[in-house]
Amino acid sequence: MMKNIIRPLVRHFGYELMKAPHFESKNTNLNFEAYFGNTEGSISLEEAFLLYELAENLEKGCIVEVGSYRGRSTVALGRGSLDGNQVPVFAIDPHEKFTGILGGQFGPEDRGAFYKAMLDSSCFYVVRLINLSSEKISPNWDKKISLLWIDGDHSYEGVRRDYFCWEKHLFPDAFVVFDDSLDPKLGPHKLIDELINEGRLEKIRAVGKVTQLKLKGFYKS
Repeated sequence: MMKNIIRPLVRHFGYELMKAPHFESKNTNLNFEAYFGNTEGSISLEEAFLLYELAENLEKGCIVEVGSYRGRSTVALGRGSLDGNQVPVFAIDPHEKFTGILGGQFGPEDRGAFYKAMLDSSCFYVVRLINLSSEKISPNWDKKISLLWIDGDHSYEGVRRDYFCWEKHLFPDAFVVFDDSLDPKLGPHKLIDELINEGRLEKIRAVGKVTQLKLKGFYKS
């Protein structure tokens, strides 16, 4: 049943993205700061620029964002895509009532703010929100991923589950980026250490609390 629902959705999203108008890469950093200032979220401007630049330079596949909240990081990815090669951005977030590991409260009201952020930034041309969890959407996923941004459940079990749901869909040279990666009490920090020690990923850089990695063996400085 779920398989029959998900596959038509993914195909439809891809078709709609092909119809998006062409955007010239004319936005300056000041333009992006204006978009950023109209969003709600926990990433800083510096961290958002990292996501923007990564998205702007992608030439293939798609971007998957796990944990969209009210759309701040989605706008960074979406504007980067629009100012680059219009690589599609799939925002994965159930927007169900949830209490985060740090006590934050999340729920359906965040979906409304997300929609507003997409409209205000024109990111709706390349962004598609999927209100399902990684476990439900990833088994029947049929698109290769060039950038995986994980900012969902920050518990170790949650972030590990999200990563391994999507790992098999990554291009060999894909980027993997985690938020809140520096605090040893949070899941992303522990998982990153494990993935590096297992030889799955290698670290490229950290910007603020965000860490950018790549599948091991494919990154060249």
